[in-house]
Amino acid sequence: MATTATPQDVVRDARAARTLVAGLLSPADGQGSVEEWSRALEELQSLANVVAAAQDSVIVRLAAIEPDVAEDGTLGEVRKPAGHVSLDAPAIVSGVLCLSAVAAERRVRDAVRRAADGPEGTDTCTGLGGLHAAMCEGRLDGYRAGVVAHELEECPAEVAATVIASLSGYFATEDATRLRRRVRRLLAKVSPDLLRRRAVRARAESSLRRWVDEPGVDTWLGTFPSEEACRAWAAVDALAQQYLADGTCLGIDRARAKALTDLVTAKATIDVHVVLTTPADAPAPAAPLPAGAAGDLVQVSTASVGEPALVRRDWLEAATAATRVAGRDRTRLLACDTGTGAPVDPTGELSTTAYRPTARLAAFVRARDRHCRFPGCSVAARFCDLDHVTPWPTGPTSARNLACLCRRHHRTKQRPGWHAVLHPDASMTWTDPTGRVRTSHPPDQLHSVTLSDTGTDPPPPPADNPSPVLPDRPHSPLEHCLEHRGGADSSRPPCRVEIQWPRPGRPTIEATGRHRSHRTIGGSSSGDPPF
Repeated sequence: MATTATPQDVVRDARAARTLVAGLLSPADGQGSVEEWSRALEELQSLANVVAAAQDSVIVRLAAIEPDVAEDGTLGEVRKPAGHVSLDAPAIVSGVLCLSAVAAERRVRDAVRRAADGPEGTDTCTGLGGLHAAMCEGRLDGYRAGVVAHELEECPAEVAATVIASLSGYFATEDATRLRRRVRRLLAKVSPDLLRRRAVRARAESSLRRWVDEPGVDTWLGTFPSEEACRAWAAVDALAQQYLADGTCLGIDRARAKALTDLVTAKATIDVHVVLTTPADAPAPAAPLPAGAAGDLVQVSTASVGEPALVRRDWLEAATAATRVAGRDRTRLLACDTGTGAPVDPTGELSTTAYRPTARLAAFVRARDRHCRFPGCSVAARFCDLDHVTPWPTGPTSARNLACLCRRHHRTKQRPGWHAVLHPDASMTWTDPTGRVRTSHPPDQLHSVTLSDTGTDPPPPPADNPSPVLPDRPHSPLEHCLEHRGGADSSRPPCRVEIQWPRPGRPTIEATGRHRSHRTIGGSSSGDPPF
């Protein structure tokens, strides 16, 4: 993209290129050899890399524009030098590229670091300009460029430029993992103190996060200091081996997951409080839960996770029963909007005439929103401000005028050109300075989903009778581990695997060659197993 191009030029040429590329192929095209189609794929990837570089340049220009309110109230724009990032630039980019708030902030930051690399010795010099140049040449894609830039996060500009120049010859041939390793090897030679500082920072920032993933399961992502992780893993693995031996679990991965949760909950006292939701315009339900089978999966909303989760009915019924102790029913009912399923305050009893909300009102709004109400933002409600959508005292301090906003998006909402409306059903509409309109919704806590147990669930695969894997099917776990962990090494004998069956239900896998180990499924293991 030429430096003198106007936005209109970019829009015109991008549309023409999109139309040209989209018209090249159709599903019926079948001519050409593997080599020719490989070359075509390579050229299209180069084109995508150049487009990603052009996007970076556009983001740099967009982020450098600040709104300006004239004395007569007219809204104008002021263009800052390249490298400046306006407060609401990530919010605008998130709407254009359909990214989450965090992804948009990272996208803007990466684009500015790569494409706005200033002259050496200036404050805007990052040393990452070589990444942008390689993308413009079609040799490097945005993902691998991001990996390299992340590894050079805390490096001085001159060190980053030196490392990138040394890597330039590998951009067209090596994947992200190999580039990451090369960066670390080069840093260990050039400035080992940088790697140590990064390790110290990473250890200090170790964390554990949780989110809803596949239906019925949550995903945890944790980073821990290595010595702590080593001890914890040994405890988890030891208990998992017991679960395999006594038949509690059939696979080692499931056994480790259960061992982890069992070890954690054994060290804590946990009280589960159940809140039942009901339509705001309907009477309270006669029974806490509709009838169903114990194995049904019921959708619930949890206080610590923004997205609803699926839990077993028997577990939910036990938690509900636990709220009735000594003949006292502590189960609470929560009125919700019949359309969006968001909790509402139909009588307005939580409202106050003061500026600050009461503790009950604040707790209600946080429980309703669960996270920041800017579209795509996932900051937990407990870390958010309670914002009067219509400023007080024009707008009341009530559930219908309060919303959770993280500090960044609270400030973004106050920028010129932004407008937000909180509707009676708790949905919230945002309009950005470009006129793009988006709507955010709090979690639906009324219209739950129940997946009934009809007795037709597929049985788990038997541990002593694995299904055969055909050549055109996905690899088995053993094949995958042998292929990716074994590797081809001409200096060592080839890996040979023998599966013996000493007694029914207890297969023994013995590997000789590169992997020298012995393991009994469901029992103890010795050596270093290949999987």
